[in-house]
Amino acid sequence: MFPVFRCSVTGLDPSAMYTFLLDFVQVDTHRWKYVNGDWVPGGKAEPAVPNCVYIHPDSPNFGAHWMKEPVSFSKVKLTNKLNGGGQGNDTTSSASLEP
Repeated sequence: MFPVFRCSVTGLDPSAMYTFLLDFVQVDTHRWKYVNGDWVPGGKAEPAVPNCVYIHPDSPNFGAHWMKEPVSFSKVKLTNKLNGGGQGNDTTSSASLEP
């Protein structure tokens, strides 16, 4: 996914186990298209896909692991293929999403 989502984590119990994930939620009812350098509404979006979750590949892991450097979700891939296989996130085509 571009740009890559990264977050710094503090305040965890260093010896406790944690799972990090992204849960994508559709935030509007439009499809979007890129026209002349801008994103513009391009029609009505398909119904939202339930359970659009990406689990970080280092999960589960200790709090110490998550706090030592920013957590990067550089391997997240978004797709509009409903049976993409693997841990790609099935999303509605060109929909506006909020991680």
